[in-house]
Amino acid sequence: MSSTVSPMADVKVLETAADLSALREEWEELASRCPEHRLSQRYRWAAVAWRTVAAPRGRRLHILTLRSGGRLVGVWALVSHLDKGLRVVRQLGAESSEYTEPLVEPGPHQGEWFERLWKAVRPLGDLLFMPHVRSDSPLARLTGRFCLRCFVDNELNAPQILRAAYPDWEAYLATVTTSHRSNLRRKRRRLSDLGKVTFRREVTPVDPATIDAILAHKQAWIERRGYHNEWLAQREYRDFLCAMTSDPQAPGSLCLFLLCVDDTPVAFQIDAVDDRRIEGLIGCQDPAWGRYSTGELLLQDSLQWAFQHNRDIDFRIGDESYKSAWARLDCLTFNCLVGLSLRGMAVVWLRKIAKGLQTLRFRLGLGRLRHVLRRR
Repeated sequence: MSSTVSPMADVKVLETAADLSALREEWEELASRCPEHRLSQRYRWAAVAWRTVAAPRGRRLHILTLRSGGRLVGVWALVSHLDKGLRVVRQLGAESSEYTEPLVEPGPHQGEWFERLWKAVRPLGDLLFMPHVRSDSPLARLTGRFCLRCFVDNELNAPQILRAAYPDWEAYLATVTTSHRSNLRRKRRRLSDLGKVTFRREVTPVDPATIDAILAHKQAWIERRGYHNEWLAQREYRDFLCAMTSDPQAPGSLCLFLLCVDDTPVAFQIDAVDDRRIEGLIGCQDPAWGRYSTGELLLQDSLQWAFQHNRDIDFRIGDESYKSAWARLDCLTFNCLVGLSLRGMAVVWLRKIAKGLQTLRFRLGLGRLRHVLRRR
């Protein structure tokens, strides 16, 4: 929906949990006027994240609201904390893998409103940390305009599938390699020999014990492969997932997909499903069923569900091989550190210089030379 209100908009900073609760109705109305919004931009995500993640960690709340003609046209829920004497601001959320982006009503003035919110962050602290900014977002364009204040790193792809690019599921499936399709059919037949295989979306509250099992399976998988994850084992993230799956019928909730054999769950997938897309958050399989690749079979079933319900698919950040087997497009994402104060700007420029020197050193071959000298 295009906005017809005046571009002149007033920014206000709200700082209490009561302020957050009072915004619920207006926030949801704003989301309904933003057809491209994600689940992580909705009120429920922010409210649950404040209760289960930010408040327990002692964060300070800052909710930027943007109004034009009295109507809420933009909201950016932020929190801040002290780190080595500097106040660091970041988006309110699970502090895991969600994208950073304010919710701003689309229309001819959207760019101006994004900039108003961007500038309103400056008095809140020394640094603004924005993880997982999508390169196709208005926020990314602002980081380009204010590049002297920004340090960008950790550039990673977010693979995706656009539903509109294919007439139906069968047309899309034909783009998957013949060997991959054949392998999945073989494994599904083998699994079917052990019992009735079913796929379902959970519609009842998810037992916290199920969340615990999913996180344990995922953490074990990460450790076996020598990967590192900073937030998966944190109590606050577990509490966030439990709260977001406690009422699957509530607007803005996460959903759980299951693959079962004779009603026994053998693979699990927690996803964020909105009106436009399905975003994969955590997928895992029971190790006892690992030889049948039940996690891959569940992924296939969830992709088919997305096609049947006219949803795009966002595999989220990372270039894991299982994603490349299915995805056909990538969107670059990056982390961005923004200097808000003079002290914050000093940190940003020190990081820029360090990164520049590191790049120069390897371009000149000094890194290889040092390695050769050490061997001698």
